[in-house]
Amino acid sequence: MKAFLSACSIVDRFVFRLNVFVVAAILAAMSGIVFYGVIGRYVFNAPLFWGEETARFLMFFLVLTGSALGLRLSQHPRLTMFVDLFPERHRKALMLLGDAIVFGTILVILIQGTELAIDEGIMRTPALRISYFWIYLAYPIGAVLGLMQLIGAYFAPQLADTLNEDAEETAL
Repeated sequence: MKAFLSACSIVDRFVFRLNVFVVAAILAAMSGIVFYGVIGRYVFNAPLFWGEETARFLMFFLVLTGSALGLRLSQHPRLTMFVDLFPERHRKALMLLGDAIVFGTILVILIQGTELAIDEGIMRTPALRISYFWIYLAYPIGAVLGLMQLIGAYFAPQLADTLNEDAEETAL
């Protein structure tokens, strides 16, 4: 059992780091494209025909993959105002209920997003002329990452606690 938990911990850390890398790469690429698009338009008077579309699709991927990190680090918005009205002994149950609702919502996004990617795959984007399948693939990718991060938050909460503490120390 200890070997299994150790293997799960290794996989969990790998998935987390992969998620961080993907989000950082998307943000860097999107920033570079937007910056080059502005320079191309206003300095060289030669705008990129594909820049705006690419940045929009990258933003779509960024939101869906970045939300998985928000889930893992407990940085996603929660309506804790209502939970705080209850006694301490009920708060954990309410937080668990909230996470179960989030889990169910992510499952719906996974299923519907996969169907959308498959159904809309015959259409092509205006500038890049790539299949919308690759664009809508952001739904299932983000959902799978979200499910993995939500599960990881329950089975390896120390990873998020350590990262949040490191971030607070760095901010000070």
